[in-house]
Amino acid sequence: MTANSVGFVYPGQGAQQVGMGADLCDAYPFAGKRFQEADNFLGYSLQKLCFEGPQETLAQDLNAQLGIYTISAIVTDLLKTQHIVPDLCTGYSSGFYAAAYAAGCFDFLTGLSIVEKAGKILLREGQACDGGMAVIFGLPHEQILAISRKVRSVDIAIHNTPRQFVISGLKPGIEAVMTEAMREGALDTDWLPVATAYHSRFMAAAGKLLRKEIDKDIIFSPQIPLYSYTTTQQIMDRDDLLNMMAMQLSHPVLWVDLIRKLRHNYVHTLVEIGPGTMLSRSIRWIDRHIDMLETASVNRIQDVVRKLKF
Repeated sequence: MTANSVGFVYPGQGAQQVGMGADLCDAYPFAGKRFQEADNFLGYSLQKLCFEGPQETLAQDLNAQLGIYTISAIVTDLLKTQHIVPDLCTGYSSGFYAAAYAAGCFDFLTGLSIVEKAGKILLREGQACDGGMAVIFGLPHEQILAISRKVRSVDIAIHNTPRQFVISGLKPGIEAVMTEAMREGALDTDWLPVATAYHSRFMAAAGKLLRKEIDKDIIFSPQIPLYSYTTTQQIMDRDDLLNMMAMQLSHPVLWVDLIRKLRHNYVHTLVEIGPGTMLSRSIRWIDRHIDMLETASVNRIQDVVRKLKF
């Protein structure tokens, strides 16, 4: 990487909002064609769901993941037509699939299929446990880890910022951790609207099932540097990628560590590719020296083109 490398970061579930992608289709005919590909593959109108909702249906885990992946892929390809490609890329949780698409690991429909497979496996396996996720604000990692270890049925799933963490596990255990965290000085805690205990030990079987499902898919080694949020390491080849996509279902999102590593490796600009500004907000909390750009609207995409094309 050079001294002024540009990275693309891809959001996961939580970035969805009704209306996402509508302005893209109005401005770029290609975007509508890509949505049509997705609709034909899935057998229902993902485009209508993204544009019109309702919000409670769009927010369902698999719907949100498929919609965000599709829009992120569209934005990636639109920027590529302007000769804007990243020096490296990574994704947050399910956003990793779009990052792998950007790295040339598979075509659009293969990626959509992997997102669908992973989502269905997770939902099916999640029925075996009464699992969920919650966010804790205002306590350091060591303190939340100590509380979670006492409960034993809860893992730290996501390191969003230095003092914002997501826990995952069995619901009674999560309730106990939330209560103890507030007792020990947390600013707030809140349940997340997800269907199961993502990024926890309880999804280990799901990872093994996904690994078998995708083994014969047409998947290539990354063509540009692609980083894992679970290991913070660069993914070097196809086997490494397959293992990462399986492992990530039951391992934590080390977002703070990854962003700090990228910054240390001379990444000065990160572009959030897809709907919303969820990652931009978290990255500004991690390192305010990183120049964050966003693509949540056509106007913002055009701003990115103006800033990065020359």
